[in-house]
Amino acid sequence: MKINRTITGVVIILLLLGTLVTYEWNKAFTKSEKIKMGEEIKDPFPITGQTPALMVVVYTLGNYILAAWLCLTIAFLIAGAVETFIPKQLIIRHMKSSGIKGYLVGAFGGPLLSVCSCSIIPLFAGIYNRGAGLGPALAFLLSAPAVNVAAVLLTLSWISWEIALGRIILALSAAIIVSFIIAKIFENKTKKEESEKMLQYGGDAPYDGSLRNAFLEWMENTYFLVKQIIPLILLGIVLVGVIKIFLSPATVANYLGEGPLAIAFASVIGVVLYTPTLVEVPFVRGLMELGMGTGPAIAFLLTGPALSLPSLLGISRIVGWKIPLTYAVLVALAGLIGGLIFSFFVPAIILK
Repeated sequence: MKINRTITGVVIILLLLGTLVTYEWNKAFTKSEKIKMGEEIKDPFPITGQTPALMVVVYTLGNYILAAWLCLTIAFLIAGAVETFIPKQLIIRHMKSSGIKGYLVGAFGGPLLSVCSCSIIPLFAGIYNRGAGLGPALAFLLSAPAVNVAAVLLTLSWISWEIALGRIILALSAAIIVSFIIAKIFENKTKKEESEKMLQYGGDAPYDGSLRNAFLEWMENTYFLVKQIIPLILLGIVLVGVIKIFLSPATVANYLGEGPLAIAFASVIGVVLYTPTLVEVPFVRGLMELGMGTGPAIAFLLTGPALSLPSLLGISRIVGWKIPLTYAVLVALAGLIGGLIFSFFVPAIILK
């Protein structure tokens, strides 16, 4: 039986995307309702200075796997399907680094998924390996968790419309600007890779093979991505648990008042810590009740959901370590600049 590879892939990806979006939006709605009702959101990593060393690993990995396994599984299956079925030319045409179109597709296409900084990595790997330019793929990687619609709506209802609007404008701007700068910095690498991807394109011919062979190839590609990315994500999760031993909420609150240093601290903390989708909202709300300024608040909302130590380690397996390191520095700088701009225009807000 002959099948068309592209049609098969589109059907599979749409079904998986529908499942992922439905699951994530339902989870986001449930969590949002709990927050509105005053229920406390559990700390994803319940680590303190008194936690035994062995239990740090158990708590961090156990809680992360329980919370994220389904979302990660679906994300890896989608990435494997993109790698297997979608023609490279299709992705290259719409997400190449030359021209603004690719950056806009990446920046505005990701937020509908409502996934965290780790769950977006396999999707980033899928589109990047299949032909997307480095810049547009990074714009997708940054904007998807930072500007996801559910988190923005929760920010609007739980903190303020000023913070929600600032988050949208500054995060989308940061996604496009940072990804464009990185593409320029690594321009030679980008051009070489895009040329190689163009040469590897073999057309959208019917796939002369059985459904079984197509399925096996899809599973092989998915397993390769899992094997490549998951170990470093889990290592990063454990490292975040270790960091939390020395970084209590009280310690964070003491350094997140007003001024450039507080904004810089919030931005850097956001880059390092892993923040599951929507958890950043009650976290920032709680710190603002303790005296956190508007600048540090927006800085953390820009960097915290967008990336983390686990996500940076995962990205390094796809594009090498230089790009994630540059990416982290530029995102932290974007958080600082965004926080300074926002605090200038909105020096204070009244929490609802």
